[in-house]
Amino acid sequence: MSVTQPVRSPRRRAPRNSLNADRILDAAIALLDRDGAEAFTMRALAQELGVGTMAVYSHFRGKDEISDAVAQRLMDTIELPRTGTGDPRGELREVCRGVYRLFTEHPSALQLLTIRPLRGDDAIAVIDRMLDLLRRAGLDRTAAARAHVALMQYTVGSALWNTRRARALCEEGVRDRVRAKLDALPADRYPALVSLAPELLCAQDQRTEQYEFGLDGILDGLLGGGRGL
Repeated sequence: MSVTQPVRSPRRRAPRNSLNADRILDAAIALLDRDGAEAFTMRALAQELGVGTMAVYSHFRGKDEISDAVAQRLMDTIELPRTGTGDPRGELREVCRGVYRLFTEHPSALQLLTIRPLRGDDAIAVIDRMLDLLRRAGLDRTAAARAHVALMQYTVGSALWNTRRARALCEEGVRDRVRAKLDALPADRYPALVSLAPELLCAQDQRTEQYEFGLDGILDGLLGGGRGL
């Protein structure tokens, strides 16, 4: 017996002359965040918009140009703290939190960062502000450069860890299987892990709080514990 497959409704076509660069970038961000960079093609973007592929080419030369424009737009959302507060550590913490928030709210930005270097002025402004704050906090030239790289590695790595873990835990039954596996561990072989399993799971679930806990520890280490700098 044959089974009738449901017919998918065609995506509504966009009104004539309604397409512009802003609409294209909005759709590109939505597509990237939902389906990932691997699924981002000019054809998929045109379907997202409800237009023909050539209509997108009338505004952008290709996928790389759109990717750069998306990265620039997302970097624009990072608000740099007001300068001159006399608290370089606090300002530096806010910059790092802004980068982390961007990468977790828009996984597409994180994917684009690993595929294509960010070339816009806003990315450069973030780097420049972080280096300036590290120098104002008392670090020498070499230490400031190395501290900047360390902070970005931690921030990007934390965002990647948390977004992937959150996506994995959305699958049905995954969280219960993780807890069951921990509960089944022999305490005589893994005493510390068995004892601290509830606290470990709690720390992993508190994604933003956990990131900030680690960020504060790194800043204290890099700046000599100088919260009052």
